Amino acid sequence: MRGEIIVGRLATGIGQGRHFTRLDWARRQFMEKVGVDPFPGTVNVVVDDASSISIWSRLKGEPGVRIVNPNDGPHDCDARCYRVLIEGRIEAAIVVPEVEGYAPGLIEMIAAVNVRDALGIADGDVLRFEIR
Repeated sequence: MRGEIIVGRLATGIGQGRHFTRLDWARRQFMEKVGVDPFPGTVNVVVDDASSISIWSRLKGEPGVRIVNPNDGPHDCDARCYRVLIEGRIEAAIVVPEVEGYAPGLIEMIAAVNVRDALGIADGDVLRFEIR
């Protein structure tokens, strides 16, 4: 899987990533386990081409890096992460919340910078990222 490229379109999320990336336990694990001190929020990408969907499906079948939620509330969940390189220059990690009904074609990523600003991109723009 390493070196494979996923292509998707930038999309606006529902805002939960901003809260999640600021939680002390989550931020600490992102820094320790995937080397990313996340900018508040996530980069949301919709994957809809056949090749990228296939790669994404295979990647989700891999164990990834576990992010363990120490809480046990109705809105708490663990996650898995996969390191990626966005547009050949921004180190990042895909974050897959382990919840039922999570949209199969949606990918959320964390990075240390505001990816939209760093790349000058907006909703609908194509974004490429390489699995590390």
